[in-house]
Amino acid sequence: MTAPRSDARTTDTAKRILDVAAELFFSDGYPATSVRRIMTACEVTAGSLYNHYSSKEDVLFAILERSHDDTLTALHEGLAAAGDDPAEQLPAIVAAISTFHTERQIEGMVSQREWRHLPANRAAVILQRQREIREIFEKCLRRGVETGAFTFPDRGIDVDIAAKSILDLCMNAGQWFRSEGRLDSAELARQHTEIVILLVGASQR
Repeated sequence: MTAPRSDARTTDTAKRILDVAAELFFSDGYPATSVRRIMTACEVTAGSLYNHYSSKEDVLFAILERSHDDTLTALHEGLAAAGDDPAEQLPAIVAAISTFHTERQIEGMVSQREWRHLPANRAAVILQRQREIREIFEKCLRRGVETGAFTFPDRGIDVDIAAKSILDLCMNAGQWFRSEGRLDSAELARQHTEIVILLVGASQR
């Protein structure tokens, strides 16, 4: 039986298991990471690990659920703070997802790569979360077009292509971003918002 998700959210040991397992999945991949390696890296017993998660699959699923749910929370908070104007909402959600994928880089990369190892029913849950994230951007872009704030359709660019391009820009930054590098996460998020403003044809703020 799968452990309750509340464990993954509230228990220090469970959180440590997720964090350490995410690092192992990121560095070595899900198939090459055994439960024993997770236990050793976390310094927990088999009984402690299985008290929270019944299998390696449960661990991966919990990591991906946490990552996607926290992304959705950050996007909704960004929308709420920006108000009803899509020209203000779009920079807010671009900054939110850019920041997530640089400050929680390992989780973001594992979420993009390793969901394919889940069985169909659980992969469907994660794919639905991905659709929800994409739909937030699509809805914002459509409203911007309807209000005249965004002019990208005049250049033959579809809403779904624009949304996917924005997400690729921000999420794939996790592949190369380095916290010790020239740009910090806040500056990268700022530059991402400026690039997106140019892409959608929004007036300069």
